[in-house]
Amino acid sequence: MSIIKNAKEFFGLAPADAYHDDAYYGEDVHYEAQGSAAYQPRREQGYEYGADYGRERTPAPSRHEPVSRGAVARPAMDSYTPAVVPVRLTSFTQSAEVGEPFRDGDAVVFDLSGMDLDEAKRVLDFASGLCFALRGQMKKLVPRVFAIVPDGATISTRELEEAARLR
Repeated sequence: MSIIKNAKEFFGLAPADAYHDDAYYGEDVHYEAQGSAAYQPRREQGYEYGADYGRERTPAPSRHEPVSRGAVARPAMDSYTPAVVPVRLTSFTQSAEVGEPFRDGDAVVFDLSGMDLDEAKRVLDFASGLCFALRGQMKKLVPRVFAIVPDGATISTRELEEAARLR
């Protein structure tokens, strides 16, 4: 099959060939709840799927239950007082200077006035991703000076402005 024909099929400009291998696209395993915690596969049309290895299937955790990742050890905000870390960036390659203290639980005030606009936008995208992933907040103090505050930290805007030497 030519690359042009594949491209036409991909964009819907030509009819797709039905050349799928039926053995590969066999019946899927469907699960039915049996009790509150165990699931067993339902076999269809006599197709044998292999051994279950004697394991019980457990439901996935609720999206509101904390999931232990094992690798990340974040300090509890009750016992940890976050510091305010001022950072002045000149290029996107220095964005780890914003991410590492924030990941460790500190608030970061970063100044983007020494950067060109495109790189400053990339740093802002990076910082907003950090805030989303770690449930923090982003605040704009003045044009091209921003602060990111971790979840649960009680740091006033005045403290952030003093760290950025705006007051």
